[in-house]
Amino acid sequence: MSQVSVLIIVNPTSGRRLAARTAGLVADYLRRRDMNVSLGYTTTSRNAEDIVRAACSSSHARPDCVVACGGDGTVQQIANAIAPIHESGGSEAPLVGIAPAGRCNDFARALGISADPIVIAGAVAGGVACPVDLGRAGGRYFCTVATLGVDAEVSSYVDSMRVPLRGTAAYLYGAVRVLARYRPHQVHLVGDFGEIRQAVFLASTANTPSYGGAIRIVPGADPTDGMLDLCVIDAVSRLRSFALLPRVLAGRHESHRGVRFIRTTRFTVDAFERMQLWADGERIAQTPVEIEAARGAIRVLLPRTSPLASRSNAAPIEQWHTENSG
Repeated sequence: MSQVSVLIIVNPTSGRRLAARTAGLVADYLRRRDMNVSLGYTTTSRNAEDIVRAACSSSHARPDCVVACGGDGTVQQIANAIAPIHESGGSEAPLVGIAPAGRCNDFARALGISADPIVIAGAVAGGVACPVDLGRAGGRYFCTVATLGVDAEVSSYVDSMRVPLRGTAAYLYGAVRVLARYRPHQVHLVGDFGEIRQAVFLASTANTPSYGGAIRIVPGADPTDGMLDLCVIDAVSRLRSFALLPRVLAGRHESHRGVRFIRTTRFTVDAFERMQLWADGERIAQTPVEIEAARGAIRVLLPRTSPLASRSNAAPIEQWHTENSG
């Protein structure tokens, strides 16, 4: 078998520059194991996607594995470069490694991926390749939760704010600011669950249990079950929205009378006014849009100790390289 090639994509400003330090440690570990490692540093939004697409189109330097070193936004960009290759049946689609080092790392959390550089590198060098689902909205893939309504407006606010906060703290600050002026929107959802036409506080489509730095919007969501979990919260007054917020942050909103959870593989969403969808800290689509589950759209490298490593469709990395070499 030829030397394994690894491309590490680094968002150098992610996690207060934690990503750059983590990438260096992972690269050193892999090079000591005779792997061919290169690093690509992002400079603009979606730059990671461009770097990976270029690498995957190369006939002589195509990577066997691409490691996302940053937050959920970095993982999303890499997934959008790799998932189309994998879903088209291309055996040349690289494996995906994840080094969580961003403001929000909910995709890694859902897969049980540690932030320890040694554990990360060990998974890349000798872990298990596991098929993992993504969501897809209007042709754009997302990893965690696609938000519509108040949480989309919070995501937009957090993306633009200059306050030095991360994860849940940043979301909470943004939520308080947005709720002070938020008004519910009329939406129209159609899927195998039927039809919903009403004003909503939010409508979140979850591939993972949490988003926004461990906000458990759908505690039971599973990124390996081939399904999406839709959380719809009915319109509430501004005063009641402030009371509801702590329950949502703690993942204790399931029993609220205005909350519904729906499991589906595909549905369409429209709104009386055009609305933006955000996912993984990025704006990905606008209404009207079709949202669907992309089952097993990427193969993620996990430690052999991961609960997902025992799944029948997970393969040791040595087996994957043998089957896809040459």
